[in-house]
Amino acid sequence: MKTFFPQAILLDFYGTVVEEDDAYILKVCQEIAGASSATVTAAEVGAYWSRLFSQMCAESFGASFRSQKELEQRSLQRVLEHFDAALDCDPLCQLIIRYWAKPALFPESKTVLVACDIPICLVSNIDQAELDSALSHHQLSFDWIVTSEACRAYKPRREMFDKALSLVGLPADKVLHVGDSYGSDIRGAKALEIPVLWINRKNRQVPQQGEAPDYVATDLNGILQLLQ
Repeated sequence: MKTFFPQAILLDFYGTVVEEDDAYILKVCQEIAGASSATVTAAEVGAYWSRLFSQMCAESFGASFRSQKELEQRSLQRVLEHFDAALDCDPLCQLIIRYWAKPALFPESKTVLVACDIPICLVSNIDQAELDSALSHHQLSFDWIVTSEACRAYKPRREMFDKALSLVGLPADKVLHVGDSYGSDIRGAKALEIPVLWINRKNRQVPQQGEAPDYVATDLNGILQLLQ
């Protein structure tokens, strides 16, 4: 592969800079499984919820856009009904939303971000209020920020990537998108021919029919290795 020197970075946030909400999702799924009238596991609840939430995000754009908080509540209410679990949706949702506002930072994130000497545009499938809170909580700042709420669309749709490219003022082949989600980050960026660094912390496999990322790293130090 030829040497690549990006002039700016498009950076995912949850799962890339800070930890995903997996532990809180698992806790909610365990409560649902325990309250369900059927014999079901937390893994089965989680799989159903994940498919439903992904579908709802894919259908949410333009005039049909719904915020992450609204999609979280709508999808969870449907999960409770599907598994016949007599639980109150609101406190379960709030458990997750509170985490979004104060997520756990990956150990290397601050060091890498401080050492990165090119501009960074944050590109996140999240609501503005929760992202603002998370950035304030960890005292993080970026040159530009693009949220799904502002663009009224979710990755992998192109609206967020187009907005980010417009803000940084560079063509697709002059930036690097960095993210952890194959479906949202790799697929979305590659569709616009943006080079991608996949942060693959869990050693996942690229889907057989999927397009391979340009670069792979186990954590954000991969950014510095590439820039060097």
